[in-house]
Amino acid sequence: MLLELAFNNFRLFKGKNKLSFLADKRTKALMSNSYILDNRNVLKTMAIYGPNNSGKSNICSLLKIIKEVTAGGVSFQMNRSFFHDDAITDVKVVFNNEDGMGWFSYEFRYDSFTSRFAYEKLVSLRFYESNNVQEKIIFEKDYKRKILYILGDDKAELISFISSKYPFLFAVELDSPVFAKLSKYKKVLENFSSSLVVVNMFNIPIERTIESLKGDDENKKRFISSFVQNADLSIQGFGYSKDATILEENAPKISEKSLRDSKDVDMFHLFTRYGNVEVPSILFDSTGTKKLEAAVAYIYEAIKERKALIVDEMDNGLHYLITKSIVSTFNNLLNDGAQLIFTAHDLMLIGCKMLLRKDQICFIRRNIDEASIYCLKDATVSKGGPRSGNDLLKRYKSGEFEKLPTPDFMGDLIRLKSEGNKNGAKQV
Repeated sequence: MLLELAFNNFRLFKGKNKLSFLADKRTKALMSNSYILDNRNVLKTMAIYGPNNSGKSNICSLLKIIKEVTAGGVSFQMNRSFFHDDAITDVKVVFNNEDGMGWFSYEFRYDSFTSRFAYEKLVSLRFYESNNVQEKIIFEKDYKRKILYILGDDKAELISFISSKYPFLFAVELDSPVFAKLSKYKKVLENFSSSLVVVNMFNIPIERTIESLKGDDENKKRFISSFVQNADLSIQGFGYSKDATILEENAPKISEKSLRDSKDVDMFHLFTRYGNVEVPSILFDSTGTKKLEAAVAYIYEAIKERKALIVDEMDNGLHYLITKSIVSTFNNLLNDGAQLIFTAHDLMLIGCKMLLRKDQICFIRRNIDEASIYCLKDATVSKGGPRSGNDLLKRYKSGEFEKLPTPDFMGDLIRLKSEGNKNGAKQV
């Protein structure tokens, strides 16, 4: 589970920002929305709101980069070179794999101009009920200061022989006596990487659902079929048929480009049942239903395998009651370790009194120069913040929590018509 994400100088975010998943002790309502793990009360869901182009998707992109880094990857872009300012991006993530190893803090400093890891540090954390924290540094590497500590031993003489292009634990030979004790910590990072699942609802792939329906897990298949039926009133069944649909010349065209360009013929085995008639899902289901069909496998796996599902634009193409149901599934008392982090525009979600707590709602504030994260739990009642979720929607619409767009489409239309009339008069 994720406990904290902190970063500085990433894409639209230039200053220091932090996204905390630690449940606010002052909030007593909706206790099922959090999960106690090794003396930390962790939030199960986090909603991130903001206007278009405010930086919401940047958060999802950063989590995707963290997933790549903790798996040893180097094929990512911080995009600092676009802004021609400080090349260094600082990232810190606190997590727990629920594998008996406890909490870890992993931080790195990445130079976008040289594509190198300038600094890395992995720390084992033990939280006590008294809120005291015991820290154990697993390794710390700083190329600029020529520092390298491994489990308390100074190994600075080796730093010039270690490539900074790759994350430290993936750049050294762990079979050697010097680094052998770090092998289990590399596994910690790899397990964390596999626990992060990042998808974009705008173009979510359906392959995960296809593989699930082809598999042997009957519980998973029943969950997927039931979830789709409950979300779409007109569907009486959803599944995978051994016989692929034969496409005829007069068959309906596939509207979604991501599906139309796919070479995976497996998608033509998917069917939905309307009454007693089975039809190819790829051709007859709406775009919103196809997105739901694609997302449901990710939802099941996140809950079942205690993963963190990060969904960009989760409400894209889905009815409010469906997105509400997805959030409720993760907030449920039966969820004992999975997390959902999502961006959205649907204001009805934050207006629902029994869905999200104040500490589960964050906003992205964007001015001309930079963006920043603002969590609703930081708006204390003593400073005019909301006491509960009762008035969130009204106060959001008033622009109290973030600057809202003020489109003047009518004014643009009037000016367009006025200019057109003037040009017409001149021609006469």
